[in-house]
Amino acid sequence: MKFVSRASPSIPINSSKQDVMFSKNKNSQSQTRSESRSQSMKSPNETFAVLAPNLVVSGNLVSEGNIHVDGTVEGDVQTVHLTIGASGVVKGRVFGREVKISGRVVGSITACELVLEESAVVEGDIHYQSLSVARGARMNGNCQFSETDLDITALSGKRPATKTEGALAFGDAAMEATSAAKTTTRAKTAP
Repeated sequence: MKFVSRASPSIPINSSKQDVMFSKNKNSQSQTRSESRSQSMKSPNETFAVLAPNLVVSGNLVSEGNIHVDGTVEGDVQTVHLTIGASGVVKGRVFGREVKISGRVVGSITACELVLEESAVVEGDIHYQSLSVARGARMNGNCQFSETDLDITALSGKRPATKTEGALAFGDAAMEATSAAKTTTRAKTAP
């Protein structure tokens, strides 16, 4: 995986305990920070990654937490919660339980809950259980509703952790549909 960035890295600090800032005891302050970091590392659904607008990632992203893309991803993305901001671009397949798009996706999307904001541009097929499209959003591809649970584990082969156990049972129906559509397209365009 290749990362290109012009920004300096930042480390998120959990500042939920205001008393730490004004504490006179430095040991309790460092201990509280250490505890808050270890707690956030234990619960992947509460963690998140933000890709800044000037960041380009070449390769697949797989996460059990939340990803917010304002930069560019040249590869597939699999996560529980995905937000693609207005300046965000994904050139690859997207797999997620809850996906919200304000930017651009060039590739197929498989999502249990998909929201396309008014600035969204999608060039690829969409497989969904719940779809919300704002006026102004643009789509170029096929939309396929699924009453059964969708496979959002195509990249890792394992199911992401979710709060509602059993909300996502994973089969290969969405991937088979995507493969069949590509095969049909190739057959029609071949001489």
